Amino acid sequence: MGNSPKPQKINAPKGTRDLYPEDLLRQRYITNAWRDASINCGFEEIAGPTFESTELYSVKSGDGILSELFQAFSGKSEKEIEQVQSTGQAPYALRPEFTPTLARMYAAKSKELPKPCKWFTAGPYFRAERPQRGRLREFLQWNCDIIGTNSDGHGETMDAELFGVVVDLFRSLGITHNQVRLHFTDRRFIVRALLKYGVVEDKVVQTLNLLDMRGKINEHEFNTQALTLGLDVESFDKAVSEGHDTEGFLGANSIFFTDELEDVLGEEDSKWYRWDSSVVRGLAYYTGTVFEAIADGERAVAGGGRYDNLIELFGGPPTPACGFGMGDVVLGNLLDDKGLMPTGAQLMDAVAKPQASIRPIAFVVTGDESSDALVHTLVANLRRGIESQSYQSRGDRKPWDRDRYAVAPMHTRISYKSTRKVNKLHDDAKKQHARFFVEIKGLDQAELTNMDTRESLGEFSIDPTAANYVGKKIAELTS
Repeated sequence: MGNSPKPQKINAPKGTRDLYPEDLLRQRYITNAWRDASINCGFEEIAGPTFESTELYSVKSGDGILSELFQAFSGKSEKEIEQVQSTGQAPYALRPEFTPTLARMYAAKSKELPKPCKWFTAGPYFRAERPQRGRLREFLQWNCDIIGTNSDGHGETMDAELFGVVVDLFRSLGITHNQVRLHFTDRRFIVRALLKYGVVEDKVVQTLNLLDMRGKINEHEFNTQALTLGLDVESFDKAVSEGHDTEGFLGANSIFFTDELEDVLGEEDSKWYRWDSSVVRGLAYYTGTVFEAIADGERAVAGGGRYDNLIELFGGPPTPACGFGMGDVVLGNLLDDKGLMPTGAQLMDAVAKPQASIRPIAFVVTGDESSDALVHTLVANLRRGIESQSYQSRGDRKPWDRDRYAVAPMHTRISYKSTRKVNKLHDDAKKQHARFFVEIKGLDQAELTNMDTRESLGEFSIDPTAANYVGKKIAELTS
């Protein structure tokens, strides 16, 4: 008999994870929360390939992304082998992010797609970089994007809606604005400030990348590189330290000078936001608002912004767009640190609970322009749900408790059509297969209609504290 092969231990690749049953349940708890927040806020799920042409990333995300790619080729094509040998660049790469794929997909069918498209996806992504806390080489990522607007714009509303789904996700997991804040700024403002304080135009991208690294390198190194690029750091910092100073750069139509955020998200949710000029995001395609969700002691939990030129670069029409990504690794660390990750039987129950309805439950409209703010407020309340008194009264409550909600968060949509004709808004709700049509008719009243039976169910209050709150009635009818 020949010698038996010597046993050897083969470890998993560095920067990856082996997920045993409870590990996978923990991950599923996060992905279920992502899905529920997306759907309740009116986003629809899509998916794309896990690898793309390398050119998709090198051209559209900047050359800096090349060092972070896991490149791939079949080895069966002489042309591919020759390309790798001569250029060091393979024809394909495992996806490090989703935005270029999404832009390619939208451009391919832009003429037949609704406007706006609100899309989400969650899946595996890959980055060839040094693993560290909160950052692996293979990870799951949640992406939400809003692409295109109707003919009347709604640009600022899109930004605000994107912020809103992030806040709803954190709230559903028991995370508060004292634990995480959305730090935001505007690339247009930062670029104009750079040009005003010493940076020449062909050095702007390089300077933006330096600003993106500011919190990760020491102050002396930052100032040395800034001096080389011509940036007057003291004057720049003074100019961008306060968000209200942006008007001289952006004009009165910037999101920072509208009431959109407060109208869409409510006064209480304004506590989640903080102007922060150090947030510029490293990717080259951002054109306007950029933001990161930052928790104390962690790197950014989420990040994204506006990319109004990317669809056009893929052959589509000029299309405003905004989006963000959130990885499961940093979010999981945050939940562990705050005692917000269930274990054992509680984890099993939390993962097994019913998920958000894919079919829209409520479709909220008004025929009166003066009631637009009421629409945004009611939509936010329906998506947020109402916590029960028994839940709120307990000191040891957890976000996965079965009795958390007296009225559970529900999938709620609005119309992006410019018309004020209620019959056309009704047709829009029908086209989107909504179960209930909610028409706000005054400061405190809304008519509720069952879309399946076409039956008017009467008028109800839009005040969540009222006994006849429309959300309670919808919850009764769908339970």
